[in-house]
Amino acid sequence: MQTSASYYDGQTSAARTVTISFNDDGSISLDTGEGSKLYTLDELQFSSRLGDTPRTLTFPDGSSCHIQDNDIVDEHLRQFRKNRAAAFIHLLESHMLFVATAVVFTIAFSWAMIAYVIPASARTIAFELPPEVNRHLGRGTLETLDSIAFQPSSLAQSDKKRLSDRFNAMLETIAGSDGYQLLFRSSEKLGANAFALPSGIIVVTDKLVEISDNDEEIVAILAHEIGHLHHRHALRMTMQSSAVALLITVITGDPFSSSSLLVALPTILLNNSYSRDFEIEADDYAYEYMKQNDIALSHFGDILERITAEHGSSDIDDYISTHPSTELRLQRFR
Repeated sequence: MQTSASYYDGQTSAARTVTISFNDDGSISLDTGEGSKLYTLDELQFSSRLGDTPRTLTFPDGSSCHIQDNDIVDEHLRQFRKNRAAAFIHLLESHMLFVATAVVFTIAFSWAMIAYVIPASARTIAFELPPEVNRHLGRGTLETLDSIAFQPSSLAQSDKKRLSDRFNAMLETIAGSDGYQLLFRSSEKLGANAFALPSGIIVVTDKLVEISDNDEEIVAILAHEIGHLHHRHALRMTMQSSAVALLITVITGDPFSSSSLLVALPTILLNNSYSRDFEIEADDYAYEYMKQNDIALSHFGDILERITAEHGSSDIDDYISTHPSTELRLQRFR
């Protein structure tokens, strides 16, 4: 069997017409008009078939041919048992039922990974990582936030000392809180807000302190933030986001979809990206802490309502959209 092909010598972009012969012993001959060369199948590389687009045949010296007749190539490869995997893939790609099944499987697999496997894996890994990883992420994230969103606090030293003393008193009753630290920052961009970094640093903005009516409201917010630290939400969410990006990269082949932990974490915090489940867990933690320490639950509801009135979002995240609704949370803390 013979067919014509476009030959490229690998040195120039010019193409010339040659003849490719598929021999009965499995070998392939290249006739350029100036001579003929014989190759075994093991010496050659065939591209996978994609519809009826030209097939590329690559020779050992780097030259190649574009063959329009896919059927003759497929027949020769099937007969001599070469590139059977590619032939099987083409068979699958040629049947809509197989294609539809593959699409459904890909969607189901991706959903299962994102909904169950990745969160479960992130939780396990977050609690197994050495403390130095958390400290490194915390330092790097704080440096990033200081450069793009925070300014030095302008609160009175007496206010900062009073709230820091109250925070330290909270830590004395909370197991596993060694190394937790309270910092104050000003931010016109973020307004009334608080953030928990993986290293145990909790950042409270000046505006949040200013709109509070009493220290118990700040304590309620701090309890919520400590809940995020207790469950390692920031680290888990960062790993989940990075893993999802990696999954998209694997599926789409786009290497620019993935991001590093250190880049992802500040973005997550600034974009208010904690999940609904994480916010409920942090609320549960704050609820239990306030109950056990005889702090009126209304303090959390009061400041949450005030923050919502301030800029339409909660103390940390946008609870109105992807998070528990503000109204439901207010009902619980009333």
